[in-house]
Amino acid sequence: MSVEQPTRRDHLRKRVLSTVLGRIDNRRYPRESGAGHATAASSPGPYYIADPPVRTDVREDREGLPLLLRVRTVDVDTGEPVAGASVEIWHCDAFGTYSGYQAYDPDKFPNMPLMVLRRYRPTDATTFLRGRQVADGDGVVEFRTVVPGWYTPRTLHIHYRAFLDGVDLVTTEFYFPDEFSARVQATPPYDRRGRSPFTNDNDIEIRLAKGSAGSWLDISETADGVVGAITVKVRRAGGRG
Repeated sequence: MSVEQPTRRDHLRKRVLSTVLGRIDNRRYPRESGAGHATAASSPGPYYIADPPVRTDVREDREGLPLLLRVRTVDVDTGEPVAGASVEIWHCDAFGTYSGYQAYDPDKFPNMPLMVLRRYRPTDATTFLRGRQVADGDGVVEFRTVVPGWYTPRTLHIHYRAFLDGVDLVTTEFYFPDEFSARVQATPPYDRRGRSPFTNDNDIEIRLAKGSAGSWLDISETADGVVGAITVKVRRAGGRG
């Protein structure tokens, strides 16, 4: 597939967005959601596709560091697990490409009006690195996937969305420690793109979510990859403010 050469407008967009990102410093925000506070919400982004395949293993043919993503969803007011929640995840592959949107160049800065309005249209019918499951009695789902790569202008992240009885509980993103991301990007196949200039400290979505408290993965290494564990705290309809 041929890649379009950047235009003068692309270069201008890149300069403007680079200036904005250069002024962002997310280090002052808390990363843990305090008692009584739900996990920080975020937008679904421009690459969301509803009703992904029901499955545990979302990898299909994608290469990358194996990641077992273990997510527990609980009620922030009671601490009880949200059993039966329909949980969706989606993220880019090791080279910054989303299924359904392979025509978009991950190295080009996005069309900001379209990105803000969430109006990117799918360009193909691929489904890799997308999936959904129903949370068990402990509020837990596990997905077998790979550590995502990066695309302009975002740090490494995984999208998460949960519904219960048709009600949207929360849409958020999961983030990796910068030190971990740097190590991953120095290994195949991620090293074919090089290290991302976008980190947690200057990520625009983390800034908009004021640090994305409660969205940070606990990473542990295994013999064949890593486990990323997290507890998402949601407020169900009828809960406190």
